[in-house]
Amino acid sequence: MSVAELLRFPFTQYALVASVLMAICASLTGVPLVLKRYSFMGFGLSNVAFMGMAFALVIDMTNAMALVMPLTVAATILLMGLGNRFKKVSGDASLAMLTVGSLAVGHFVINTFSIRGGNIDRAVSETLFGGTRLVTLNARPQEVWLALLITLLVVIFFLFFYRRIFAVTFDRAFMQATGQYPIAYELLLSVITGVVIAMSMNLLGSLLTASLIIFPALSAMRISKTYKGVILGAVIIAMVCSPIGIFTALLFELPPTTTIIMVNIAAFFLLTAAGTLRRLLA
Repeated sequence: MSVAELLRFPFTQYALVASVLMAICASLTGVPLVLKRYSFMGFGLSNVAFMGMAFALVIDMTNAMALVMPLTVAATILLMGLGNRFKKVSGDASLAMLTVGSLAVGHFVINTFSIRGGNIDRAVSETLFGGTRLVTLNARPQEVWLALLITLLVVIFFLFFYRRIFAVTFDRAFMQATGQYPIAYELLLSVITGVVIAMSMNLLGSLLTASLIIFPALSAMRISKTYKGVILGAVIIAMVCSPIGIFTALLFELPPTTTIIMVNIAAFFLLTAAGTLRRLLA
């Protein structure tokens, strides 16, 4: 079966659109996280979303996002927006506690309490690794429309507050000295990041969500040294890798989520080699 033939199927179209939309969101929010040395934040918050999904599965919530999204946003605000205000536990230690604790609590809840009419192993697999979520979105088109709305909001946020995001990423003290309020933009960025992670985890699984936050930004940094270049590069890399991963998975009957991650890993090493070669030639 060719790529053109695959594109005729609705499930392929929905998977392609959803993956590209979430790739744009995750790569945009991933750049400030990586540059602020919060790379592990994506994985930690994905585990918080996993814990929320576990509670939603146990209590048989019809709309899991009603629980997952507020929980993830609250955890993001606590770590990113308010984390610097409390020094009793260091930033990396609090993130490690949240990551391990959320994963453990989520797994404990799912395995301890029965899920009505559900399969525990499948629920865990789909929440962590995406499972068949991505290729069954044609049965849940409202989630794709919600992903489109979130993507538009994220893009608008980065376009309107580009300079302030740049300032709060690199020199928070200078921003505060000039009479601005970095805490306000940190909280806005925290909310946006939490919403993106919760939505992306629901569509793609927590593992792919974390990888889309980290790999495109790191890959873009191999070939660009400017902030704008890294942002544009991360978005382009994410938008290219996701469709390649989906088509590769469908053509060769591979798991979509991990295939997209493998494509991102390959892109990182290729761009690292290209950046090294360019420096040597220069």
